[in-house]
Amino acid sequence: MASQFAQRIIQWLANDVLVKTLSQNKQFQNMALRTHLHVERTKEAGKEALEKAMDEAGREGAKIGANSPTFRPPPVTGFKGFVSAFGKEVKKDFGG
Repeated sequence: MASQFAQRIIQWLANDVLVKTLSQNKQFQNMALRTHLHVERTKEAGKEALEKAMDEAGREGAKIGANSPTFRPPPVTGFKGFVSAFGKEVKKDFGG
């Protein structure tokens, strides 16, 4: 038990010394700043690429019209949709 306590104190002291030393080191500060700026630029570039892809997908979707073979109207919902789907299934089952 005392051994664990001593280890924690030593670890805390080492951590404290390490953090203070690194926080006062100009090279470490510059590296941390460069890393931060690189991450921010990468996030911004990814965001722009995603927006561009979404815009292109929207334009492609707009090209598909009601006369296109890939266009499907939205399904009918509610009781009317149930009756319609049920009727189609019954017709398939009876070969109609």
